Amino acid sequence: MEMENGSDWKTSKCNCPAFLKNYICKHAVGMAIRLKYCKPPAAAAKTVPIVGFLIFYKPKEILPPSSISTPSQCPPSSPQTCLKSYNASALRQTLYHPSMVHNSAPATLHFWVQNKTGFEIGGPSQHTWGAFGIYDVAAKLDVTNFAANTLWESGLADGSVFMWRNLSKGKQYLRDAVDLKGIPNEYYDFVLASHVLEHVANPFKALLEWIRVTRSRGILLLLLPFKDRTFDHKREVDRLEHLINDYHNQTSEGDLSHLNDILRLHDLAMDPPAGNIDTFRVRSEKNFENRGLHQHVYDQELLYYIFICLNLDVKAQFTWDLHNLIIGQKQ
Repeated sequence: MEMENGSDWKTSKCNCPAFLKNYICKHAVGMAIRLKYCKPPAAAAKTVPIVGFLIFYKPKEILPPSSISTPSQCPPSSPQTCLKSYNASALRQTLYHPSMVHNSAPATLHFWVQNKTGFEIGGPSQHTWGAFGIYDVAAKLDVTNFAANTLWESGLADGSVFMWRNLSKGKQYLRDAVDLKGIPNEYYDFVLASHVLEHVANPFKALLEWIRVTRSRGILLLLLPFKDRTFDHKREVDRLEHLINDYHNQTSEGDLSHLNDILRLHDLAMDPPAGNIDTFRVRSEKNFENRGLHQHVYDQELLYYIFICLNLDVKAQFTWDLHNLIIGQKQ
């Protein structure tokens, strides 16, 4: 889908997406803003003013899942998303405010995962989710990686047991982040991904898959790099429109359209395993096999709008050290 950067969603026929209205009503608390969008059907010459406030929010209580997760017997739900219905550039200027982000690590993540069944993309991640104790408190955790041997792991086997501290926690799968074939719809209470999404060429395709396997009112916890403290610090944050276009253009995971920019701006001094520019280029040209490239660059604002786009209820955002964490709930 072509996004027209200059188009004005105030005059679109969307009549104000309901999920955006609901989000404003549920979360507006602080700095006054005025939004004017979507002409009402009965009075095309008028606009609808909405006054809201944005500063800070705390995680909300979520409905407890049943003690045992079972595959859905129905087709997965299809929540309304932004992928076809609005001009993202207009929304970027309205809802997000930096004060919504906690500038510290969360004290605990147990609230979201304790005694629940989860699925990790790109796991295991001992230094992040393991350090937060998620593997210890989750009732069950299945993990997946895109290949048996990667830049980070080796000897993985599809269908094997995922062990943590000498205990069986779940199954090890080999699946691509954008194609979780064979994983049941709406099966898991939560989905994790630590420093995975930036390696994906088509992030909306991946996220829709992750949402598919998450049950209603389940939780997504995503960790991504805080670019200012990583080798991406010279690169610009991607625009939401660009990621939407990647989805509609069916961009494949073999895409190398960003390679020249990455080679030019990647700070090799901060990435010793990449070697010099020649070895980095050779590795990067085989990215479909190794998935080492950071295909896109994110910040908390972009992550926020991605979650809003996908009708995920943003529960909390944290930035610390090398990490951006965003937590959202499926509706």
